[in-house]
Amino acid sequence: MAQVPNQTSSQIPRYENCLLVSRHQLLPSQQADLEKICEKISKTDMLPTDTNDLKKFVEPYNAVIGVVPLVFQVQLLQWKKAVVLFYMEAIGTVGSKAEAEQLLTKSGLEGVILPPAKEGEPYRVSVYKGLLMVKEIKIVDEFIIKHG
Repeated sequence: MAQVPNQTSSQIPRYENCLLVSRHQLLPSQQADLEKICEKISKTDMLPTDTNDLKKFVEPYNAVIGVVPLVFQVQLLQWKKAVVLFYMEAIGTVGSKAEAEQLLTKSGLEGVILPPAKEGEPYRVSVYKGLLMVKEIKIVDEFIIKHG
């Protein structure tokens, strides 16, 4: 599980121009955190999938924040862009919306209640814990079958 260290304001990075990638309305604490690290924030629902289009699209930004697929994170880091993610922690699943609201209230944090995808599935509750900066993406491989 990722660690969310407590930081003093002198350790918090500042970016001149940030691109927020999200289809959802931000929680008030997410918006406040963004304003702490970004001077200017532009928003998009999604990133272009073509590498050349993506490179042109993110060129004016120092940081890309929000919902960023791993393959894009790798490319953005190669292009020297900061990648910042919202850290949401699942705190439970319950059978009704009322139980989900109670669980969220009991947590004392801001979060989201995800309704069931299908009839009979539970409500999922996640809380917002902070921003994570992706420092490095490392791929480690090993042979499972080796010839020669």
